[in-house]
Amino acid sequence: MPPDDPAAECVRPRRGRPRDATIDDRVLRAAVDELAGRGVGGFSVNSVAARAGVAKRGIYARWATRDDLVLAALGTLAAGLVPPRTGSLREDLLRLAPLVDAVFTEPRMSILARCLAELPRYPGLYEAFRRESVDRCAAAVQDAFHDARRRGEIRSDLDTDLAAAAFLGALLTRQAFGRQAFGRPRAGSGGSGGPGSPGDEPGEQPPGAVTAYHRRLVEFSLAAARGAGQAFGPA
Repeated sequence: MPPDDPAAECVRPRRGRPRDATIDDRVLRAAVDELAGRGVGGFSVNSVAARAGVAKRGIYARWATRDDLVLAALGTLAAGLVPPRTGSLREDLLRLAPLVDAVFTEPRMSILARCLAELPRYPGLYEAFRRESVDRCAAAVQDAFHDARRRGEIRSDLDTDLAAAAFLGALLTRQAFGRQAFGRPRAGSGGSGGPGSPGDEPGEQPPGAVTAYHRRLVEFSLAAARGAGQAFGPA
């Protein structure tokens, strides 16, 4: 077989060590730790390499620039939400609520808040982060309301963007100000929860579980979206 025959390349053993499949995860975890400790302004690829125990050239082989790595790290903190499209607004919102909540828990909440405060000083990075993370998450909830309006489940004149913002805002406010303040209904409020209700306090349900608060929020959102005294299709 001639030495330059392409078939020879297929059978020659490759030189060097095989690529370490764990490097991506190690680097991204280290990058998140770097953002938590130093923010966007102080973010250092050298420091990330040291934290992850990898060579800097290995990082740049995967992420061409510092900003690419920052965005990738922030992307791991954001919810990769997609519209569930179950055919029911109630079921869509019940699936989305715990996923949104998972983004707003610590340490993600503090890291995202710190980075979002800094990102406006980096317009290109901020625009990319909003497009890939924030806007996509909001769009998943908006689509759930858009789909429900198209099916006739809710009022035809409903401002679906505002309805989605209110739904997301309720989850964010609860995390920002504490579950004890917003997690349980007041006495006589008619809520389905109450003292002792499972799922309203941290640690009572595994991550991603639908809690009593999620169910209350979804029922409230449905009632507001349908309008008082009006009948609509199945929820």
